[in-house]
Amino acid sequence: MGYVTACLQMTARAKSLPLDSMMISTQVMHFFGDAAEAQPEEGTYVHGLYMEGARWNVELNSVFESEPKDLHPMMPVILITGVTSEELDTLKTASGDVFYECPVYTTTIRGPTFTFAAPLRTIKPPWVWILAGVALVMQPD
Repeated sequence: MGYVTACLQMTARAKSLPLDSMMISTQVMHFFGDAAEAQPEEGTYVHGLYMEGARWNVELNSVFESEPKDLHPMMPVILITGVTSEELDTLKTASGDVFYECPVYTTTIRGPTFTFAAPLRTIKPPWVWILAGVALVMQPD
């Protein structure tokens, strides 16, 4: 969580906002790992995450059912930015998209390894992914 908090803190300082008002916003990019040549102007790119219980469909830009025998598919690069709760609400309503608050864990041993919740776009209701136990993990055991 320290890395994400640092991202939120940098945004809060740049916009002269209190850190307590900052929320996490994510945007899954259409490229993987080494294709990112530099960090963005605002926020940070994160790569090396794996999805458990589902997969990311690049064509639909959404969480999707996993392929058989593919337990931990690699996620594309994720842009994490800090926004205020009002900006986050505006982004969500303007796009008309539905988001699943996907938990991010350090390992597949959940619980004590929780890091943060990443809002990911979905074309299905979020309860589908909640019941499936979908999460992002930093290292598939």
